[in-house]
Amino acid sequence: MRDLFPGYYRPTSEEEFKKIWQEAIFSFDANILLNIYRYSSETKERLFEIIEHLIERIWIPHQVAYEYQKERLKVISQQSQPYDEIRKLLDDELEKLKKKLGEYSKRHSFTDCVDSKKIIQTIERANKRVYKILEEGREKYPDLLDDDKFRDKLTNLLEGKVGKPYSNEELDKIYKDAKKRFEKDQPPGYMDDRGKNKKDEPEKYGDVVVWYQLIDYAKSQKKALIFVTDDQKEDWWLKHQGKTIGVRPELVQEMVEKAGVNFYLYTGDKFLEYASSFLKLTEQPEAIEEAREVRLQDDTDQDIDEQKQRKTSSSYSELSDIQWRSNQYQRQKNLLDDIQQQLKQYQLPIAVPDDIQQQFKQSQPQKILIDELRRIFDRYS
Repeated sequence: MRDLFPGYYRPTSEEEFKKIWQEAIFSFDANILLNIYRYSSETKERLFEIIEHLIERIWIPHQVAYEYQKERLKVISQQSQPYDEIRKLLDDELEKLKKKLGEYSKRHSFTDCVDSKKIIQTIERANKRVYKILEEGREKYPDLLDDDKFRDKLTNLLEGKVGKPYSNEELDKIYKDAKKRFEKDQPPGYMDDRGKNKKDEPEKYGDVVVWYQLIDYAKSQKKALIFVTDDQKEDWWLKHQGKTIGVRPELVQEMVEKAGVNFYLYTGDKFLEYASSFLKLTEQPEAIEEAREVRLQDDTDQDIDEQKQRKTSSSYSELSDIQWRSNQYQRQKNLLDDIQQQLKQYQLPIAVPDDIQQQFKQSQPQKILIDELRRIFDRYS
């Protein structure tokens, strides 16, 4: 049974785990490579240390390398945002305090007992000290826009380890395949085609391109493949009742069928944990914890988006049903009105039976539909 459904099983013994880590190919998603700008110096160095140890069995899909280069400047710029955001937060809170103290001075005995100006001056002096700390921190952060020493190190490590790009003809075919896969919710990548973070073409097919390149390389090497990603969307991971169970079984099954090898999926923090153990490196639990926190922050954002997407899909389905029923109601009403009009036009001594008219009115289909619309809007607003 394990052979028939490999996607539903995990390594069960230390020997099996060790064999995988001794033989498998390691590949990284763009978000892991970009984490070198998000991690602290200690965690960054641990990641580089592990890459150096495993370099002979590391391979990067061309699409991953492209996305890393494309997003690099954006991620670097994001690292300077906290300095400005914290200063703005302090300024905004001080203004709120000044406003509140001003209100108290007009209609409250508070100012008879407390020197409001002294409060403001004390906080302003404290803020100035914080501003100085922030500026000192900003000056210590390297100017990676002009001299990116981290990319230089990564470039040297991955020299000859990046795959070739697909031709335009191959990409066109993959994009067509991706559209069909998305229609069937076939992983990976379909979550990039929905929700508030829906990507444009052809960027939304990026995960499918990465997946095809992973399959091609694994097939050529005939070795199991471990892919490390902090992408926590449901088109990579099997989730049940809010808990991540593991890699999507469909991905494992497809890799086995097309490449003849197993496929494993790790998050960045789990990779650091397992690699440190396998390579017998000195323990750095704080590095693993930091990597986990970085992932969870992104995970929270993705989960919120997925929940909104599921709500939107559900409400859209209900609204579509109400729209159909509304159209049916309108057709019935139009037919009834038309019959009444025809009877009047030809002055026929007959009319639509009272019991039919009464039954139509009593059903109040319009009111029922309106009530259902209100119920849906209350639920999803």
